[in-house]
Amino acid sequence: MGCVKSKRSASRRDSEAARGDKAYLVRSEDGSPRADPALLEYAQKLSEEIMARAVQQWAEVDRRYGDIPYIECDVP
Repeated sequence: MGCVKSKRSASRRDSEAARGDKAYLVRSEDGSPRADPALLEYAQKLSEEIMARAVQQWAEVDRRYGDIPYIECDVP
């Protein structure tokens, strides 16, 4: 029975967080908006992951099709 009770309280906390109770991503104390440090850290990690995947995809495409010569066309 304890598991059911803990699941219910966890779902209530999740719904409260979804409503935005005491959750601020951008704070404006003195008129200038400041991003939450946790948000900045998450954004940094996400951008690094996106760049790593893009470079990996580029390397795969270059390795696969790098030996095909590029032919320029005179027609616009």
